[in-house]
Amino acid sequence: MQFKSIVAAIDVDDDLAVGVLKAAQSLAQKDGAGLQVVSVWPSVSAVTPTFSAEIAASSSVVSQAAVEQHRAGRESCQNRLAEIAAKHAPGAKPVMLDGDPADATAEYALKIGADLIVTGSHQRNFWNTLFQGSASRELVREAPCAVFLVTKAFASTLA
Repeated sequence: MQFKSIVAAIDVDDDLAVGVLKAAQSLAQKDGAGLQVVSVWPSVSAVTPTFSAEIAASSSVVSQAAVEQHRAGRESCQNRLAEIAAKHAPGAKPVMLDGDPADATAEYALKIGADLIVTGSHQRNFWNTLFQGSASRELVREAPCAVFLVTKAFASTLA
């Protein structure tokens, strides 16, 4: 199979990000495919649900300071994404997305007609997966194309 469009989905703060980029860059070069590197920033809404033992479930309006902090965090993440992409996947297009990582990545891959998504998988044990979830597992379910999972063991072989 030859790929034409590859999406490398990374968390810029994850130790597998470089391994994911190296694997995606290698696959893109092999096939002459276009490569886009995406990272996803969580969305913030105008009203955030909260819970307090004294007042039970309620909602509170997000302050302007919180919105500014969210915007600054996203901008910082976007800058790190561009730096990491330039260093480890020269020529790749960095793209910052918003929302849930699995959903946003799958929607973006569908939008651009990607043939492959490359992402990291930490292979958590049962309890960690139960309590922390698994973005890569969710992405495999949501993806409109093939998904290549880079594990720590595989990433260590990429020099």
